[in-house]
Amino acid sequence: MGVLALGFAVVALAGYVWYVPALLELKVGPADRPPSRRSSAAACLVAWTTVALTAVLLPADGVGSLALCAAGAAVTVALRLRALVLSRRETREAAGVWAELHR
Repeated sequence: MGVLALGFAVVALAGYVWYVPALLELKVGPADRPPSRRSSAAACLVAWTTVALTAVLLPADGVGSLALCAAGAAVTVALRLRALVLSRRETREAAGVWAELHR
């Protein structure tokens, strides 16, 4: 289990190229970013936090880390699906605005 936990830790550390921009995306504020991007950034942070916590919990409790992975994956998928729905809604609204402008 130690080697597997080390692997999770290395992957979590290497993931900074995804979770640092996602964190900055959330820190900017809701007025500057559409809700779909904020939800997508939250999904990214949940996923990478799950990987990092799994690296910590894996050596101590294999079953607990499996439950953590399942919960983290479920929340990540839910947030990502929410981002997809919001993005489609934002695209439709923008298309409506542009159509109204071209009349």
